[in-house]
Amino acid sequence: MKIHQVTDLHVPDDSDDEMFAYVRSHVSRQFEFVGSEKPDLLVISGDLTMSDASEIGCRWIYQNLPDVPVIVIPGNHDDPKMIKNIFGQWPQQQKNADCSLIFLDSSSGHLPEEQLQLLSKLTPSPPCLLFLHHPPYLIGSGFMSKTQPLLNHREVAQAISTAGIEHVFCGHYHNSAQVECHGFKLYLTPSPAYQVALDSEEFKMEECQPAVRTIDIKSGHLYSDLVYL
Repeated sequence: MKIHQVTDLHVPDDSDDEMFAYVRSHVSRQFEFVGSEKPDLLVISGDLTMSDASEIGCRWIYQNLPDVPVIVIPGNHDDPKMIKNIFGQWPQQQKNADCSLIFLDSSSGHLPEEQLQLLSKLTPSPPCLLFLHHPPYLIGSGFMSKTQPLLNHREVAQAISTAGIEHVFCGHYHNSAQVECHGFKLYLTPSPAYQVALDSEEFKMEECQPAVRTIDIKSGHLYSDLVYL
C-alpha cells in the first residue's frame, strides 16, 4: 500500500495575501505531485487554513484535491464539524490487506477519553499506522514543546505503545523529524506554509520548501521519506 501525507497547509483565504501569497502555490505543488504518483490514499492531518476554520480555505482545498482517495482529520485550527461537512467523516480505523490504519482527532489540544479507550480496545494487524495532528511526544526544547504540546501526551504515548501501534504520523510542530519513542516510531511532517524552529524557546519562523511524506508498505515492512518539491 502506498500512502501520502501532508499537514498544516494553512491555506490563506486570499491568493493575494501579502505575507503568505506563496502558500497556495506550495499546496498546489504538493497536490500535483500526489496526483502524478497516484497513491492508494492521501492523508491531510490537520490545520488546513490560515484563518482558523475558514470555509473559504477549506473549499479551495476541496476543489483542488488530487484524484485519489483522501482522508482529512482536523487540527487545533480546524472546526471538526466543518471538516466532516466538506471532506466527509474520517474513519477511526481502517483495515487493509497490507496494514491497519488509525485516525484520531486531537483538535481540542488533548486526546479525549473515548479515543484513549478506542486505543485500548484495538486488535490491529501489523504494521499499524496512526495518524493524528499533534505529536504524542515532546520534540525539541523550543516554543512548540513548551507552549503547544498535546496536553495529555504522556498518557497518549503510553496508550499507543500498549496498543501495539508501531508508526505514528503527525504534524503541528511545523518541522520534520523521526523519533524513536517508547514502543513506536514518530514521524513529524513539515508544513508548506512556514517552519518553526524546534529548539528556539521564542517563536522563530523559518523558510520552508513544500514536501510530501511518502509511506510505502511492502511485505510487512514500512518505508517512509519526505519528497521536497
